[in-house]
Amino acid sequence: MGLVKTIGMVEFMHLDLVFALSTAIQLYAVMNPLVAIPKFLEVLEETQGSFMRTVNRVALTIVLLTTIFILGGNYILTIFGISLPSLKIAGGIILLSVAIDTLITGHKPEKVETGDVLVVPIATPLIVGPGTMTTLILLSGVNGVFQTMVATYIACFLVYLTLLASTFVSRLLGPTFVNGLGKFMSLIIASFAIEMFIGGLQSYFPQFFSQ
Repeated sequence: MGLVKTIGMVEFMHLDLVFALSTAIQLYAVMNPLVAIPKFLEVLEETQGSFMRTVNRVALTIVLLTTIFILGGNYILTIFGISLPSLKIAGGIILLSVAIDTLITGHKPEKVETGDVLVVPIATPLIVGPGTMTTLILLSGVNGVFQTMVATYIACFLVYLTLLASTFVSRLLGPTFVNGLGKFMSLIIASFAIEMFIGGLQSYFPQFFSQ
């Protein structure tokens, strides 16, 4: 027990707040809850559920999903024999496809049955989709579980605030403006995806990226 406490304190002492905040912003962009607002309000109206209860349960589902992929990321890589450079390349491709899909189609899933609202499509795949899952596994492998978890929980809190303000934001700015913001966030996702992809290629072909 004392050893666990010591390790925890050491990780806390080495917590890079600048990294945590910058990574949280990146994760928020990847999760892109702004795109989910129109669908979230639509499903909420169809189910006629309690707004606060729905927001809280969706947020809890998002936290649980992200935690699973952070804690299990290294095990997944080990079991399947996947290297971090390979994951960077694959993750970059996935994130770029998500960004392009958001720009072109809005990345809105088909209509779902009542009762699936807590998991599909709001929590996943709209917010915690393949791009988010891949990014979390990669970040936990490169930067460690503790650093990634802190950044992820900050991002989850920002997503929670976005969902809380979804009705106000939609009424104040209108759905067209909200969709526009969501598509702007997809440009950030695309940039992050390209950086990830190039980072993976650099590990395999350093001779082509040398100064």
